[in-house]
Amino acid sequence: MSHNLPKILIIDPDLDAIELARFALWRSDLPCRFEWFDDAEVANASLLTQALCQSRDMPALILLDPRNFPGAEGYQLLRTLCVYQAVSHIPLVLFTSSPFSSDFRIEQDSRIWYAAKPTDPREFMNVLTRCVQSRLYEPAHH
Repeated sequence: MSHNLPKILIIDPDLDAIELARFALWRSDLPCRFEWFDDAEVANASLLTQALCQSRDMPALILLDPRNFPGAEGYQLLRTLCVYQAVSHIPLVLFTSSPFSSDFRIEQDSRIWYAAKPTDPREFMNVLTRCVQSRLYEPAHH
């Protein structure tokens, strides 16, 4: 049943990036389901609602580009993902078009990974596929 497959959630206001991610995962044949949000506030509300309802269908991995959203929406979502216990265990890949500014430090722990977000579509698909493969299907290297 497809409901048992791990759910990959991408949160990015760039619909092209979402389409590329969907295609990359489809092409990679990784056993997973793909969901997306292009609105950080809606994603935030949806994840908190699922968590509060103790949904069994939480994402297995979240891919987020916090910088791409207007204002602080992306960072507010990131704060939710780090602070609320019900979602704070979900592995997270943060895509960054440029290195984080020094005023934004999050401990580089085993749960949060940083990945450069290539502008080249083919590169982006490769990076995304590698992130999903290594986060979901390879044992943690600790």
